[in-house]
Amino acid sequence: MNNIKFFKIGFLALVCIMGLFAGSVTLAQIGGTGVQTNTATSISNYQATLNGYVTNPVYQSTTSAWFQWGTSTSYGNETAHQYLGTAGSFSQNISNLSPNTTYHFRAVAQANYGSVVYGQDMTFYTSGSGNYYGYGYLNITKKVINLSSGNLNWQSSVNANPGDILSFAITLQTNGTDIHNIVVRDSLPANLIYNDNLTINSSLGYSGNPQYGINVGTLYSGQVYIIAYQARVAPMQNFSYGITTLNNTATITSAQSGNQTASAQVLVNNSAVSGATYIPTGITNSFLQDSFFLPLFLVLLVFWLYFSGLIYRFVRWLKTKAWIKAE
Repeated sequence: MNNIKFFKIGFLALVCIMGLFAGSVTLAQIGGTGVQTNTATSISNYQATLNGYVTNPVYQSTTSAWFQWGTSTSYGNETAHQYLGTAGSFSQNISNLSPNTTYHFRAVAQANYGSVVYGQDMTFYTSGSGNYYGYGYLNITKKVINLSSGNLNWQSSVNANPGDILSFAITLQTNGTDIHNIVVRDSLPANLIYNDNLTINSSLGYSGNPQYGINVGTLYSGQVYIIAYQARVAPMQNFSYGITTLNNTATITSAQSGNQTASAQVLVNNSAVSGATYIPTGITNSFLQDSFFLPLFLVLLVFWLYFSGLIYRFVRWLKTKAWIKAE
């Protein structure tokens, strides 16, 4: 009887000791496959690198591993699944994070489509507020062509007439660093009207309006983005006579480089006066019809002949000529 009591006491003590040790282990394990959440690294105001570790016995040929993350223990986001042939560490970069925010994450693993194993919850805090200036740079150019004129040479400045259709192209290229969360905003000046046909790298079907901002995502090192769209010059009545200069400036915002700008210029030539009509002036470019002095001269000549008596002599001379012919 005493032996039985001693055995029970010893068994309970062993269970308690195992429980204490189990509470200090951070490696979650089911069926021989274990996963551990490690500390996040490379934390900035918009991104972080999540780290984990997986163990699996030799008979488990394939293990998939990933992370769950979010601003609470409900997570709500999941990284892509990585397939590991052997046990070891794995990492995943996440971006488009908010600055000054606490994020929760945990490692997850599954061996040979068996049970899913979850690592412990851990947190990290994103740094700073605003853009991460000085880390990366975008080379930006902006060009324009006048489709209505038929001149398809891209230029930084172009001549146009009221009503012409123009095409603008904004070219983005990195200086060797991945640039994340790029937003292109192009607020057209007055008398330039957005005419759609938005393309990115010549691909149609993109929705959105660059006037309100388009998020083109991440531009990787060596990659080029060309964002193009059409605009129409306003009608003639919107312009005064002569040349009007329209400056069009695009603003590009990214997580690393802050705000950058690029501009193109449109010179609108309005050679007609709005609302002008043909008004007769009486001028015909004929000297006989347009001269004011000829009728006046004729009137004065008649008066002079009359008062000088020469007109009577002239009449008598005409009658004499007529009488001689009658003889």
